[in-house]
Amino acid sequence: MNWKALSTGAVFTFSVILCIAAHAEAGPRMEFGDDGGYIQMDLKLQYYIENTDFGSGQNGTSDRTDMHFQRLRLSLTGMYDEVWGMKFQTCGNCGTTKTPAGYSYSLVNDSNDRDIRIIDAYVIGNFSEAINMKLGLTKIPLTRSNLDDCFAPLSLDRSNYVYSPFGGSAVKFTRDEGVVFWGSFVDEKVKYWLGAMEGREGVFKWTVPGQTVLPLPASSTSSPEPKSSLEYVARVHFAFLDPEPGSGYEGTYFGKKKILTIGFGAAFEPNAVYSQVTYSAATDRSTLNSNDTADYTAYAADLMFEYPFNIGTVTVSSQYLKADFEDAYKTNSNPADRNTIIAGINGQKEGWYAKLAYLLPMTIGKEGMIQPYVLYENWKFAHLLGVNDQTVTTEGVGINYYIHKQNVRTTLEYLKTEFDKETTLFGITDTTKVKDYQTVRFMFQVVI
Repeated sequence: MNWKALSTGAVFTFSVILCIAAHAEAGPRMEFGDDGGYIQMDLKLQYYIENTDFGSGQNGTSDRTDMHFQRLRLSLTGMYDEVWGMKFQTCGNCGTTKTPAGYSYSLVNDSNDRDIRIIDAYVIGNFSEAINMKLGLTKIPLTRSNLDDCFAPLSLDRSNYVYSPFGGSAVKFTRDEGVVFWGSFVDEKVKYWLGAMEGREGVFKWTVPGQTVLPLPASSTSSPEPKSSLEYVARVHFAFLDPEPGSGYEGTYFGKKKILTIGFGAAFEPNAVYSQVTYSAATDRSTLNSNDTADYTAYAADLMFEYPFNIGTVTVSSQYLKADFEDAYKTNSNPADRNTIIAGINGQKEGWYAKLAYLLPMTIGKEGMIQPYVLYENWKFAHLLGVNDQTVTTEGVGINYYIHKQNVRTTLEYLKTEFDKETTLFGITDTTKVKDYQTVRFMFQVVI
């Protein structure tokens, strides 16, 4: 092989791509070899400005405004040939507003400039249209919502509540180590995903931000996993109109496709958690009353409809999710177990959301587009923030301004969240109970 000629050609190709406008949906791409090899780099940023009616003041009940990176990523995708490749993606350790309360202020001392973490790293094997593989750290393919590109959601973000277990880390409740096979049939109109993931592992330290008073300790350590069992995940979808390409989804196709896709998912892990546990806050120790365990099962269903009319494009997206741990929260009193594994925002729950959007038929400037939307969420949690059988509803309205589609985008959103039972937002309002709260959020997004 003439390596000098190859390297010269690669540098030339890379320079041309940098100087000429890149593809609208991807960053710089360097091609090499004679077998379809390439390396592609993407830079992705989401900056949030958020105001909520709690989070400051002596009792935490005064307004608070946060400005932070929600996502800050560098992605590299490389293919040696048309079959074998890999993806590697890092993310800044950004202050997040996804918390056990559903929404909260970001870290008091933001760590945006202090740390990065790996959120995707997997081997790619594209064997045929019917069989493809991802091996490593990748998305859990249970729900459409999780497989939605988080830089292409229909609303400002996908949801605060729709993720599957385990733990309080975004790496774990959206992604996991394992292998996922996926493929399609019937001209990509029938698509499947089959995964075997690590699932529950080790112990988890749960900390309530700023919590110094009862009824919960400031932090607690979960009980150990009963057995090192794999989590098995399966998903299938049926596209009745145009197919949706690739192994993931987008929140809107800007009226370029006619979409009616229905999907179903299921997940199972045996012996996920001990069910008979008592806990001592003084020593932060769990005591097993028996070796009884609870299995984890989950079921999901989702719908995506988008249709371009002469008066504009209508988009409807909906997700249902049920996660079950056999009511283990009733007999396991460890706060870390109850808030990060068997219950809490990502544990035993059942709920759904629906979103309706309308893309105006005119453009602003060369390609700017306006898309107002409304959303509604209803979730019943087995145990949330010290309250059993809690129901949380969220109503919202927003508007997307796509300056250059998803590459340069802004979104303004208003949300109202209500609790069926008054609750204490631990570490935020201390002992003050609240029935509802409101947030106004603005996002600026750039993808290169």
